[in-house]
Amino acid sequence: MYDYRHVRDLRGPGVRPWVLVGRHCGRGPDNEPLVRCLRQIAWISDLALTEAQELVEAQGSREWGPLDRRRPG
Repeated sequence: MYDYRHVRDLRGPGVRPWVLVGRHCGRGPDNEPLVRCLRQIAWISDLALTEAQELVEAQGSREWGPLDRRRPG
């Protein structure tokens, strides 16, 4: 959730993470699993996303960061 938090800024406020039942069908460019959605179970709340961001940032590690590939400027 933390690594992809920039996607909402790129694609609009209606974009949000969710939990699903699916079948693995490949790997993406960041080696993330790609799935074919069979059934949506639940949206992940904004509160959960905020808490995830706070927990990761509290670690103070430079190893974490969004997988945002846009170039600044």
